[in-house]
Formats: sequence, C-alpha cells, structure tokens
Amino acid sequence: MEKTGSSISFLLETLDALGEDDLKRFKYKLKWIRPEKGDQAIPWGRLEKGDRVAVTDLLISHYGERDGVKVTVQVLRDISQRQLAEKLTEATSADRLRQKQNSDTPKAPELGEEVDFNPEQESETRGHREPEERDISQERRRATQGVLEKLNLEQYRSRQLRLRDLQEISPESRETWAPMTLGDLPWHFLRKLMALNGTARNTRLVHEATDDQETSEEQEVHTDYNNLSLSNMDSRNSLHPLDVLCAVLLCSDSFLQQEILSKMSMCQFALPLLLPALDTPKCTLLLWAMRDIVRKWRPHSLAESRGFREESLVLTAMPTISFVRMGSCSFSKSKLLNEILSPSQQPHDFFIHRDMESGNVPREIADGLVEISWYFPAGKASSDLFPEPVAVTNLRGDIESHWLQFSFLTAVSSAVFIVTESINETQYALLSSLQGSATKYYFIFNCKIEKPEETLGFLYKLESVLKLDKPSVLMRENTLNHAQFVEKLQFTIASPMESSLKRASIADMAVTARELGIRVDEDCEECQSASKRVAGITAEIKDVAKYKREMLRLPGDRCTKLAKAEKELCRMQWQGDAAIGVQASQQREEWLDLYTQQYKYELTDGMVKFIAGLGKLSQVEHTTS
Repeated sequence: MEKTGSSISFLLETLDALGEDDLKRFKYKLKWIRPEKGDQAIPWGRLEKGDRVAVTDLLISHYGERDGVKVTVQVLRDISQRQLAEKLTEATSADRLRQKQNSDTPKAPELGEEVDFNPEQESETRGHREPEERDISQERRRATQGVLEKLNLEQYRSRQLRLRDLQEISPESRETWAPMTLGDLPWHFLRKLMALNGTARNTRLVHEATDDQETSEEQEVHTDYNNLSLSNMDSRNSLHPLDVLCAVLLCSDSFLQQEILSKMSMCQFALPLLLPALDTPKCTLLLWAMRDIVRKWRPHSLAESRGFREESLVLTAMPTISFVRMGSCSFSKSKLLNEILSPSQQPHDFFIHRDMESGNVPREIADGLVEISWYFPAGKASSDLFPEPVAVTNLRGDIESHWLQFSFLTAVSSAVFIVTESINETQYALLSSLQGSATKYYFIFNCKIEKPEETLGFLYKLESVLKLDKPSVLMRENTLNHAQFVEKLQFTIASPMESSLKRASIADMAVTARELGIRVDEDCEECQSASKRVAGITAEIKDVAKYKREMLRLPGDRCTKLAKAEKELCRMQWQGDAAIGVQASQQREEWLDLYTQQYKYELTDGMVKFIAGLGKLSQVEHTTS
C-alpha cells in the first residue's frame, strides 16, 4: 500500500483493493455501524449506489478522518478482510507518528530572530502537570501505546472490551483461523481461552507465503545460512504471550477480566496477581477479577472420610511462596516453577517460560507482572507434593527494577526464593533494607557463580541481616541432576509451610497492597456497591440448607409434585384415550391445586433483596448481564 500521507488516500486505496462483492458487503455492514452511543449511521440511500470515491467521502464527512479509519478497520474485520485492516492500521499509525514527530520538532529561529524564553512560565507549566503523568514512566507509556497499536486495541481504551463482544456470533467468529497478523492475536487468545483450549497463549503467527517467496527465502537460506539467527526468525514478527495478556486485560472491563481469569484457572494457567503500571502510577492487584473462582481439594485430614473442601479462592488463607530474580539468570525460573508444581516426569506449563512457543520473544510491557498459581492436594500422601494448599507467585523481571512488587511479595509471603548468579554492592544494600522481616529468605545460585569472592562476601554479611542458615542457600551443582534438584526444592518449600504461621488469602493481600499504595481493582464504585449488596444477602446465610428451605420456598417437594403432574397430563394428552378422561380430569384438578398453592406464597426477604439489587445495577452491569 502506497503511503501518501493522507487518511483519505489510505481509505481510497483500501476500498480500491476490495472486489465488487466485497464492496457490497462492506457497504451493507457499514450502514449498521455506530462507533459511539448516540451516533447515527450513514443513510443506506447514500451508501447503496455510491462508488469507492463516494463511500470514502461519506466516511470522512460523517465520522471525520480518525474515526472514519477506525470504522473502516472494524468493517473490514467483520467481512473477514483482516489483512487489509492491518495494512490500513499500520499505514495510518505510521502517518500519525510522522506528523507528531514533525510537530514536536521545534522550529529553528531565523538568523537574527530574538527568542523569547520565560523560565518562570516554563517552570509553572511543568508544575501544573498532573501528578500521575509525572509518576508514570514515559518509556513504559510509549511501550504500552506501541503494543496497543500493534494489536489494534487502541479503540478499546475508551470503549473497553466487554464479554458480549466475544459472545456475538458472526461469520468470522465461527471460523477456525490461525493468527496471521499481530492484530489477530487478542481475538485468537480470547476465543481459544473461552473454548478452554490449552494453546490459547500461543502467539506464533502463521504466514501464507507464495511459491515465489518460498523459493526466494530458500535461496537466501542456502546462500547465507552461516548468518542465520533462529531467535530472530522466531520472534521478529510476534509478541510475548504475557504482553498480549496484559494488553487484553488493560482494554477489558471488570466483568470480562473476571471471565478471562476464570477460564485461565480452568486451563490451569498461572493467573496475573499484580498487573504492572501500564497507564496508572502504581501496579494493580486483581482481586475482583478472581472473585468468581472456586477450588475443591481434599486435605490429608479428610483422606479417610473421603471428604473435601470447596472454597472461594480469594478467601482461602494458605502459605505463599514467592520466586523472584535478582540480576541475570542463565536458567528459566518459570520452567523450574512448573517442574516444582508438577508430578515427577509430568510437567505442566502453569507459567510461560522461554522454551515454550513464543516464550523467547522479548517482553515489552509485561516486566513487573506478578503471576500466581496454586497447588491443591488430592488427599493421597504417597503422591501429593505438599500436604496442604500452597500459593506460588512469580515476579517477571528484576527485583531492582520492580522494588514495589518485591516489597509486596516479602510482606505477604511465608518464604521468598531469590534466584541469582551474583550479589554486588548495590544489591547487597537493597537486600539489607529487609532486615527485621519475618519472611524466610532463600537464595538459589547456579553452579557457576559470577565473581564468587565478592558474592560469597556479601552473602556472609547477609546471614545476620536476613537470618540465613545453611539450607537457605541452594546451589545447582553439576553433581546433582535436575530431577534431584527439583525434589530438593520441593522439600525446601515444604519446610517453611510447616514452620511458618503466616497464612494469607488474596483478600488479605489486598490490605497489604493498599498500605503500599498499590491499586486494587475492587475499589472502584461499581464493585463496592455490588459487594455491599452481596454482603447484605450472604450475611444472613449461616446454614445453607436451612437458608434454602426458608428463603427459596418454591423449589422443593411441592415443585417436584407440580412437575410430575404436568408430565402426567402431557402424557395423557398425547395418548388421546377417552377411557382415561376421568383420570385426566382428576390429574388436572391436582395440578391446579398445586399451582394455586405455589402462588399463595409471598416473596421472602432474601428474594426481595435480590430483586432490589438487580434493579440497582449500573448501565455497565446491565449491558454485561
């Protein structure tokens, strides 16, 4: 696509690339588009007979240049023209960036021209900037904006993705397609996840190459194979799965976030606990998003009775073991965690690691993300890795760059495992600030320690500061194979679980998060009002069975008899035998009597509160439900 520097030219070139049938479908879809609530669609009378030039003029005059492009991209996707949509997005984004760079470049003064500069005015202008803008890293904001542009999610920052957007049935939603462009990745992830597909996190793009391209690439490989870089071949046209996850959560409303995390839990994926500060000054704890998750397990104390416990995940207090990285690390911490949480020889990829599909792609915005996964026992002492539930968190990135997240983890964890290959003076000073912490600390070193004398010297100093003992320092020795090292780690993790009295639920973690200035997603007005309404009903529930009998009176024996009577009447009606007419009449009288008794009951207090709560739903909750 030739870039002429004008949105009008881009739109016209895009429509020129459509065939006649596709143009008709484009115009038909366009007549139903309303970008914002209250907007009017383009009248069909003006669209129906319009050629490509006329349709372009209608788009610009009706929506403006920027929204006209957004509408065009949306319609192109609806008619399965994703490649054209991607090209149009890339062309207009590059054009806007070029215009912005030109406008941001200060004009050089002419020779002899006086330049007015008022330092007080400049200082005053800087002082009036919003505090949040001063706190947010400019680099992170640019990276976030860049990822959103690549994924075509910019439009969903103002109008967030909703659950109903995924539930809409369209020709495209019924197709089984692989992602071919970066803009396909969010939808590929969401649709696969809603179907509980274990490959939902795969962000590898599928490229359709022509025979000429394949021949050309093959010749290039043969002529220059010595300079091949496998890592570049795998990662140059993709995004890290965690970047896609962070971008999707950023552009989703709270109800879709709840659905995403619920489905991820069903797939046994690690869940995001702390979202990095993408467009907020501080990171965000996802408490509300996990409210819907319930887990069932059998503790060893109930093994003989074959009983089990079933509780809300956010309300279950358990030991939390955190794994963080300090400095560089030659092995994958996340892969090691998967092996720790999995049965021997049966690893499951709870956490994404560098050896997974697209796991080697450099992260752009996901550094600072804290993920959490759990282990729940099955009541079998011979095969259970741990005798009680345990939560395991994983900080992405270096603790030096994400000290707030690390401080949070040290406050809520029973033990923190620090994976590193060396300790320098700066890192020693940071770790020394943890003196007095009640958390147990462990260090995991690779077999080859960088600068061993310096590292061991600082490690000796930290013994008294962090109360380290000999088992607190673990070494990946060459004499110990990997399976034995994993078993050693599992045994080490079980030790603080038995000795530590610290148990924390995610709801408890929210209290710590607020104290550290971390935003909690549940603190928004909609979530708070909903929580109050829920508490007003659930506070009265002491005995579930008794509450059902008293508040839900219609279901029960009478309802069962009514259903049985209706079934019998239906059977008699289909038989059509006159001999059973009297019996049918008696059955009908019994049915009417039961039906009348059902309607004599007034609504109970619990039902009244529930119905009243439905009437107080916000517009967002109404549209979601």
